Amino acid sequence: MNANNTYFENLKRIGHEYEERRAAHEGRKQHIIDTYGWDSEELKNWYAEKEAMKFPFEQGACKAYRAWAQSISRKEDELEMDDFLWDKEVKDFIDTLRYAGITSFVYTNQSTAVMENLHAFAAQGCTMIGLCTITRQETRWGDEEPTEIMGIRFLLN
Repeated sequence: MNANNTYFENLKRIGHEYEERRAAHEGRKQHIIDTYGWDSEELKNWYAEKEAMKFPFEQGACKAYRAWAQSISRKEDELEMDDFLWDKEVKDFIDTLRYAGITSFVYTNQSTAVMENLHAFAAQGCTMIGLCTITRQETRWGDEEPTEIMGIRFLLN
């Protein structure tokens, strides 16, 4: 899998820019309170701005980015999705993978609601290729041995 994915790198950049704006906005709150007080229009405006600040991506895109980044850090050959997707996240997750040029992924989630995601992937035009095993390189507690993970491979059509 390519660690230099322009689409995901752009998502990362936009996410970092949002976090910088959010942190700067948070930093202004105490100054407004100290200068204008708790009942000021300035503070009311600050809260309105905070309410209007929305993270630039939906959760499905965030989970797609996280799956890509984790797959890279684990030195996997293919994108691995080990998280559960809620109904409202599936379309955005699959669309994000497509925009990023990802053509397949391995789903390794083992929650009790896996069947929901399998059907949702099919509804989004993904084809289940079949069962597979992938090798994941994790660094935990000093253990860096490769781990075999069972999954289901999907093609994004």
